[in-house]
Amino acid sequence: MPSRRDVLAAVGAGSVGLLAGCTGDDPVRGDWHRAGYDDGNTGDARRHRGPKSNPVVKWSARIPETYNVSSPILVDDSVYVGYGNDEFSSGADTVGVRVLDIETGKPKDDFEVATSPRDATENGATYFDSVVHANGNLFVQCFDGLHSLTTDGKKRWHVPMHGGPTNGGLRTAHSVVTDGLVYAPTAGITADTDGPKAKEALYAIDDSSGQVVWKHVPRTDEQGWTFPPAYARGVVYLSVLDYGVVALNGKSGHVLWKKELAANGPPVFADGRVFVSGELPSGEAFVVALDAGTGDEQWRVSGRGTRLGRRLGVAHGSVYFTENLRNFVAVDAATGDELWRHNYPSGIERSTPAITDEGMYVAVVKNRSDDGIAVLDPKTGEEVSFGAIENGNGLESSIALSDGLAVVTANSDTVYAFESCGFSLAGHCLS
Repeated sequence: MPSRRDVLAAVGAGSVGLLAGCTGDDPVRGDWHRAGYDDGNTGDARRHRGPKSNPVVKWSARIPETYNVSSPILVDDSVYVGYGNDEFSSGADTVGVRVLDIETGKPKDDFEVATSPRDATENGATYFDSVVHANGNLFVQCFDGLHSLTTDGKKRWHVPMHGGPTNGGLRTAHSVVTDGLVYAPTAGITADTDGPKAKEALYAIDDSSGQVVWKHVPRTDEQGWTFPPAYARGVVYLSVLDYGVVALNGKSGHVLWKKELAANGPPVFADGRVFVSGELPSGEAFVVALDAGTGDEQWRVSGRGTRLGRRLGVAHGSVYFTENLRNFVAVDAATGDELWRHNYPSGIERSTPAITDEGMYVAVVKNRSDDGIAVLDPKTGEEVSFGAIENGNGLESSIALSDGLAVVTANSDTVYAFESCGFSLAGHCLS
């Protein structure tokens, strides 16, 4: 990659061009270990920075043939992306992890996690958006359960969970790894299975041995899909579709409290509260704040239409969420009072926002052929900048940030890395 001096030399020779494409002098290092960023699922990454001004695509890389969305994980000089198949894809029935160079997007490694017969599930789905990095290892959920591997692909252990991913939009199964335990949701394995009907559950697994320490099975006759949990201060918070929210002792699995509500998204823990999105059979959607110690409801805000707030972000004393996949809304985390809203008529994706001091990164659809990431001011909701991708196929994965980069996976099975570019010369960014 040309240095700044090389570019300036080319400019002196008359080679001046105003083209997109950026470079930097310092190597990029990644530090984004799970979708939702932290164990509370907050997306609160205020110690990080992303591309604030004029985001442009630094690199793009296709992963193996798949239709599944996988949120990227950034660790040191690598990007880890899981992949698998469903009824829309035609590749080999392999679940794996592709490792990309964080600077260039070039493949560094690719290793197999599991191989499935095509009829392992009724809809052919094999993989969850689930890759998590913790304690120097990877954790991947797929059709046959949870796998733990080293970062170079060596298998550590496997915990079977009968069933397979659903064909709906609830295919995230990100574990929380802390205090020697892995808290892993089954995330919808009871639906669309040919094999034994498994019960939805949250597993607590010993990280060193792979032994199951305890398992919580929600008592529900509904589909009851379990969402990625949140963890704080020795307590695991689990939301279950159309069932409610449960607080569990992290060591024993003992139920501390349960709140019945029509949950429709993962819980978020922040500032002594648990925030959850929900949706009633009538189509009314809501976001609720619960006291983390008791489960008592503190406030609730409702919105028009469906799918309000399926993925929440919490930072700066505010809760950020989508309403009807058209508006991005901020409310006061203590009171639920609305602070601002920003409308995107063509749509907002259901990804967790990534929030820094200077910007909030959201996957949006500006029109049918113009998808990308929008950078909003967290205090006002004003759009600061927008970076488009090459193909308008949607960006449903969570966004990862590190050292001025924003990395996201598109539905077109392509990983994109954005960076800021103030202006460019000879095809290279100088700012």
